[in-house]
Amino acid sequence: MTTTTHDTPVPNSQPAGGSDAPVVARAGRYYRNTRYIVSLALVLVGAWFAYDGWVTWPREARMNKENPKTGTPHSDLDIWFQKALGSTLPPLGIGLLCWTLYRSRGAYRMQGDVVSVPGHPDVRLDAVRQMDMSKWDRKGIARVEYERGPGDLQWLVLDDFVYDRPPTDTIVKRIEAHLAPEIAPAAASPVIENEDAENEDAASPGPFEDGPA
Repeated sequence: MTTTTHDTPVPNSQPAGGSDAPVVARAGRYYRNTRYIVSLALVLVGAWFAYDGWVTWPREARMNKENPKTGTPHSDLDIWFQKALGSTLPPLGIGLLCWTLYRSRGAYRMQGDVVSVPGHPDVRLDAVRQMDMSKWDRKGIARVEYERGPGDLQWLVLDDFVYDRPPTDTIVKRIEAHLAPEIAPAAASPVIENEDAENEDAASPGPFEDGPA
């Protein structure tokens, strides 16, 4: 679903009750905490594999070669695989951490008719042209098109999973309300009373009446 704007600003973009208190959506705790755990697990497991690949398994293989009754007969391929995991998992964990912090940096903020989103300039509601809500119900993602300059159209994304859900939803609803066209109540059609016509109808004979003699 795409909500399209009109050229004339709709005067319903202010917070309810006329309050100018800002709406702020900071990084979502669940989004960040789950990725912190995954990142830490990748680093720790990778360090474990690295220690086995460079220290424990070569030592056990060497002991087993000297005395088959001791150590463990790890093959060169097994040791290489441990080293490969130990070399790749920690960087993946660090990369995931950096990406998480970057993607959820700053905060969404809306005060009055101005929306602020990390990576974009402040956007006034008058500059918003449309909002793509096709992924909102399923993923909580709304894409907002705004005009940064004459003919320069840009898109920003509001994601209520990456940032706190209640304030993000509030910002989306206010943008949607601004874009919704004003629905003016239909004017009632005036009833024109024509006394002459009524008198003429009253004077006319019915279908089963005779006219004047």
